[in-house]
Amino acid sequence: MKTEILYVELIQQYDHQGPAWIGYGQFSKSGRTVYFNGKVFGRGRSPIGNHFDIESGEEYWISGIKKNGEDRHRFGSGKIFIDKSIIEDYLEITGETNLQKNKFVVVELVNLPNKELSRRIENKKLTAHSFNKDLLEINNPRELSDDELVKVIKYYSKMDMSEYPLKARKGYKDKLIALKTELEERNQQ
Repeated sequence: MKTEILYVELIQQYDHQGPAWIGYGQFSKSGRTVYFNGKVFGRGRSPIGNHFDIESGEEYWISGIKKNGEDRHRFGSGKIFIDKSIIEDYLEITGETNLQKNKFVVVELVNLPNKELSRRIENKKLTAHSFNKDLLEINNPRELSDDELVKVIKYYSKMDMSEYPLKARKGYKDKLIALKTELEERNQQ
């Protein structure tokens, strides 16, 4: 998992005045999931924020830090919460010798990725759509109805394969290909 110093700002409803943090964040292998301060962020599709909290749905701006130290938007304001464990690295990157007290509040952030939260939320999303996991046990895609086939394809498509050993990944990918092929054949008929 790639670890990087990140700037994270809550964008939704704040117009660049929202709470902001600087600390260590981790990226999943695919780069689509970011773990920061005990939260899990998915890649956003909004013109406002580039990520969203998968638990609350709130939009965030997440980026690397700027060498000039101007991480907030030029029209934004407010102090930035900075993790005490990254202060030395931050100062080295920005070329500063001390933190500006009028710009930062030193805090202690959670630096471990919350994979359990991610799994729990993703599983909740799946069960909210009444997904029957028994469908995963059916080896022949022809035995699935059209609706079941679409649901199983969605299930496998949303899996974070980086969590599994290489042999298991190959098996899941092969199964997904077989399912998609079956769906294409049905759609052509």
